[in-house]
Amino acid sequence: MKCFLIGDDKNLLENIEAYLQGNFFYITICERSNSYAEAELMLQKIKPDLILLDIGVSLESSFSLLKKVNSYSIDVFFITTEDQDIINYLKKNNLKYLTKPIDYSEFRFYINTFYVTRSKEKELQQILSGIRVTAPKKRIAIPQEKQIQMIAIQDILYIEADINYCQIHILDKKSLLVSKTLKSFEKQLINNNEFFRIHQSYLINLNHISKIIKTKLPQVVMINGDILTISRSKKTAFLRLILG
Repeated sequence: MKCFLIGDDKNLLENIEAYLQGNFFYITICERSNSYAEAELMLQKIKPDLILLDIGVSLESSFSLLKKVNSYSIDVFFITTEDQDIINYLKKNNLKYLTKPIDYSEFRFYINTFYVTRSKEKELQQILSGIRVTAPKKRIAIPQEKQIQMIAIQDILYIEADINYCQIHILDKKSLLVSKTLKSFEKQLINNNEFFRIHQSYLINLNHISKIIKTKLPQVVMINGDILTISRSKKTAFLRLILG
């Protein structure tokens, strides 16, 4: 998830950024700008999921920027002083906000709620746009030196790339080495939503995940004990799928 922090209170934005990066492993990008004019120019480039906008003393600039943001359909969360006129305006227009000094427990609740809601919306869009009439395969053919072995999809733990070969890790059996690329297996399993490519080297069966280790780059522990790292580029999509 990408966040964009905007406001003229540099210390406040730095503290919020440090809090976000230290407490929410699913936040992949956290940009900030101390200039409202600069923020307008950066919007299209960053394409954030969420904007945290400190109203500060620049009330007119804040709401001018809000009009620009609305054209991109981006969620905005305001940070404001306890000025009753501003708070009344925010409430009247159903705008989300926190007052200074920030209550970080309330802030954490909002960020988590926003993430879960947005994840479910995007997952639904992906499902609706990716529906295919072809039924998913139940078995795949694995060519060996003297035979073609048929493997049940449900028995595959994960497939690991090894240059132009792949190692197929199978439940309760020895792994199989096959002269095929991971991309070819990904195409074979394109209609099977139980598989997800978490890394350039790993295509995993989601049913065989034991747990997820929450680090800067999360790791999955498979039921056989193997620990696989999720790449930075796949982290957000994977977490949306799992947490949704």
